[in-house]
Amino acid sequence: MIKALIFDVNETLLDIGAMRAGLASVLDGNETLVDLWFANLLHHSLVDIASSQFHDFIDIGAAALVMVAYSKGISLTQDKAKETIKKHITSLPAHDDVTDTLKALKHQNITLVALSNSSSSGLDAQLSYADIKKYFDLTLSVENIRTYKPFPSVYHWACRQANVTPREAMMVAAHGWDVSGAKAAGMQTMFVERPGKMMYPLGLPADYSVKALGDLIETVFPPL
Repeated sequence: MIKALIFDVNETLLDIGAMRAGLASVLDGNETLVDLWFANLLHHSLVDIASSQFHDFIDIGAAALVMVAYSKGISLTQDKAKETIKKHITSLPAHDDVTDTLKALKHQNITLVALSNSSSSGLDAQLSYADIKKYFDLTLSVENIRTYKPFPSVYHWACRQANVTPREAMMVAAHGWDVSGAKAAGMQTMFVERPGKMMYPLGLPADYSVKALGDLIETVFPPL
């Protein structure tokens, strides 16, 4: 019995492809470097925790953007990088299948949670811009516990906030590392097959895998 659906936000619900041109503007117009930047952002958020630090997600993102620029011989300051990221990451549209899915889920007797590595203010701005904040019962930022996903303490904390056990919650994400982390924490899991995304081959397998978010409804709540 699933009592709570806990959604990752960036890429799972929001289309970060919309910020490619914005970030590429400080990378000599090279949009292919945006994926490298996002991978570096996630990598260094874990470096922060492993070295007993915690910086704001946008600050880490800015540092990662400076590093990517440097690797390509591009000069970029931390302040300029932060300004660029903040401008574009808070104005991402929802994927086409998100609004209708969340709207349909509101008719189910289930708690809907948004769980993000973004800051509280950043998460609020993102969900508000995409006009989907109203569908969530809880919006949770990891800055409240100063630990990033996929550390197990994040998922356990999110489940406590939703007043469910891990087995009563399902993590929904387009990131294999997020799915694997949630599975290790005892949650049920669903991988959303966004374009170019696949499960980590060495990670813990998802309980379910769907090609579109809307497929979640019939998978989790099959018709009687």
